[in-house]
Amino acid sequence: MLNKKKSIYVGLLVIIFLVAFSTALFAQDQEHYGGTMNAAFQMSVAHLDSDNSTDSMITTMMNHVYEGLFEFDENLKLQPHLAESYQVLKNGLEYKVKLRKNVMMHNGQTMNADDVIASFQRWLKINNAGQLVEPYFDKVEKIDNYNLVFKFKEPYAPFLNLLASPVSNQKFVVRSKEIVDKFGTDVITEHVGTGPYKFAEWIPDQKLVLTRFDDYTPSPLEASFFAGKRTAYYDKIVFNFIPDAQVRVSGVQTGQFQFAEEVPRDQYQLFEANPDIKNIIIYPDRMAMFITNNGIPPFNNKYARQAIVYALDFEELGYAMIGDSKFWRLESALHEKGNPWHVENAGQGIYGVYDPEKAKELLKKANYDGTPLVILSGQDNEMERQGAIAIKDQLEKIGIKVDLQLFDRPTVVEKRSQKTGWNIHLSPFIKVVPDPQIHQGWTGTNKWISNWDSKESHQMDQIFAELLQEVNYQKRYQIMEKLETEMWDSVPYFNILDYSRLHIIRSEVKNFKAGWQPFFWNSYLE
Repeated sequence: MLNKKKSIYVGLLVIIFLVAFSTALFAQDQEHYGGTMNAAFQMSVAHLDSDNSTDSMITTMMNHVYEGLFEFDENLKLQPHLAESYQVLKNGLEYKVKLRKNVMMHNGQTMNADDVIASFQRWLKINNAGQLVEPYFDKVEKIDNYNLVFKFKEPYAPFLNLLASPVSNQKFVVRSKEIVDKFGTDVITEHVGTGPYKFAEWIPDQKLVLTRFDDYTPSPLEASFFAGKRTAYYDKIVFNFIPDAQVRVSGVQTGQFQFAEEVPRDQYQLFEANPDIKNIIIYPDRMAMFITNNGIPPFNNKYARQAIVYALDFEELGYAMIGDSKFWRLESALHEKGNPWHVENAGQGIYGVYDPEKAKELLKKANYDGTPLVILSGQDNEMERQGAIAIKDQLEKIGIKVDLQLFDRPTVVEKRSQKTGWNIHLSPFIKVVPDPQIHQGWTGTNKWISNWDSKESHQMDQIFAELLQEVNYQKRYQIMEKLETEMWDSVPYFNILDYSRLHIIRSEVKNFKAGWQPFFWNSYLE
């Protein structure tokens, strides 16, 4: 009897301890709530509709408002997010998806299959990745409010990876059916999603304001980068558009901003000595991509495109564009080392081979007539601006006339969409790409802004068609090797180098996870 009373007593003590411990953890977590995250970003955007733009800044900001059926974790492993589970059936012809129940949207309604289907059909029509999928897609069928099936005419291996792709103008997000019906394929200006923050205010060229969504329904999975549980600790997130880098820096130094993206790398040591500031070097992060307009002379000829590679001293460009070598590295492959799709010897024999005389020979072979080349680049971004200036200098050294045109981001995006008026464009690409099929969005016949339509572009289309059908990794990797070989022969565009941006953050910001796209859920102010 005594032992029984003792056991009951011990059990009560354990229960009391667990309740007290849980209460303490809850109270500690509650202390993390509140305050405003003021983030300083360098460039504004034309609008906030990620389906209708290739601007990665839109995706970065609106990731807080919208979520996908699937998201990638920190190991680039696909995880269900708004989906609860999925099945791949009939040898890849069907993807059956079960949705999480009771997920609240910002309009007070519960997300269901109708919202997913409306969002998906819009994505198919106008999103870059959706347009890749559409020729192979059959239909999406609603089984009930929380179950649906995506059906294909033929197997489409990268479907789920494309849905979760972090690349701009690719990721599929779920929007309210009511909003999709209202705007159709036009640019959406009213934003209703499922994310931890909801749209509050947007003043073009000034700021975007998001506020905590108190009825947010988080994923039950453990937080891991974009996947898993998201907690909105801040009352508000304000994305301030500050083109002047030094103003962004001063704002963090004074506490006006808690975070600033893309600050001058040459101030790294200064920030390191400041106890109120933390340096954030992002890697893998960006590629400095050299884009040519392949629809007009001289770059409608592959020999002219090859000539440009030999005409450039990539190492010299690294110091001119980026500066300190801790922030950049020469890399010819489309995927970083450690990525399962990295091809070690990509570009061998051409990448990084500085040979001005060979460049001149190839230009002559391409019948280049000496017409000045128009470089279209951004003045708001250091890599784009400094890179364009350095490339102009190097090309002029071998006798090529250059017309350098620098504009703000929205103007560059508008001008590069035109088929004429420019020859060369510098653009930062996200390095972290989870599936090689994603490159098809800007590689091949008339993809993205390249205006590429030739025998070589059709050969590239065929390579992507092979990649599309093959589900075996080893065989897909062999196709990826063939893709890299063709890339460096036809050179529709090329990576000059990989580089890392330097961000800074106030030391009172806790639990911030650095990544190629900054996000502020799960972080808080101490």
